[in-house]
Amino acid sequence: MLWPSAQIALGVGAMAVGAANGDPLGLILTGLLALFVIPAGVMQLIRRPRIEVVDGQIAITRLRGVVFVPPARVVEARALGVARWGVRQHLMRLEYVDDRGREVLEVFTRGDLGADPREVTDRLVQLGFGGSTL
Repeated sequence: MLWPSAQIALGVGAMAVGAANGDPLGLILTGLLALFVIPAGVMQLIRRPRIEVVDGQIAITRLRGVVFVPPARVVEARALGVARWGVRQHLMRLEYVDDRGREVLEVFTRGDLGADPREVTDRLVQLGFGGSTL
């Protein structure tokens, strides 16, 4: 996954190349690329950081708004290491109980958090949002 600003620049560059080339098929293909890449980059810029601590509660930003989770509702905050295609990727796993009493599992990547998931997990545990680190 590219950085959001790089994604937007790639989409704009693709549009410029397609428009300057004059080839109808090239214009369609670069236009389709821009159609997917630019909104994805803008969405990542809007959503980042996806999680922060506000007034003693975890604020999780979603596309439809912000969810606030008090420390008492956090079941577990854990840093995970996952090997994918031979590369070790770190994730943060946050499990909490929502307002309806259902358990909710959220998984955050480095791109979602804007920092190393292990550091974010350690900081949440220090602030009293129960959890463990692996």
